Amino acid sequence: MRGRSYIAPIFFAFATISCAVYSKQQPVAGDKAVALAYVQAWNAHDTAAIDTLLASDGVHEDIAQNFRGIGAKAVNEFLRGLISAEPDFKWNVTNSMEDGRLVGLEWTWTGTYTGKDPLGKQVSNRRTSGRGVSIVEVDDGKIKRFTDYYDEASFFR
Repeated sequence: MRGRSYIAPIFFAFATISCAVYSKQQPVAGDKAVALAYVQAWNAHDTAAIDTLLASDGVHEDIAQNFRGIGAKAVNEFLRGLISAEPDFKWNVTNSMEDGRLVGLEWTWTGTYTGKDPLGKQVSNRRTSGRGVSIVEVDDGKIKRFTDYYDEASFFR
């Protein structure tokens, strides 16, 4: 009779552990994953993905081009303009880090550009390439701020 008194606590412990395992949620994508998905959306020219990744009041800044857009509509208009000038661009993240508050992306950019270069000269099908850094702030799985830093003139050397 005494041996049966241990069965109930053991069964209860097993049931509790089993429920805990089954109720565990999948981990939420980290901030770095959100930032990388945003870059991939740009590469794919996927404006719908940008709509889902950028917070409604999210800001994308491109310091070199003097662009500051708030919300997906402004960012997608900027992207469309870029696509018309450089339809084959490729944004490649070469290094990344996450510190719990911000994500840093080091990247290269390549493409074929048609339009005015930084000196105002009209160019056609000019191969460009360069390097830069983006600092990203993600809040609750959405991009609050995405800021690009690079030297635009260096892309034309």
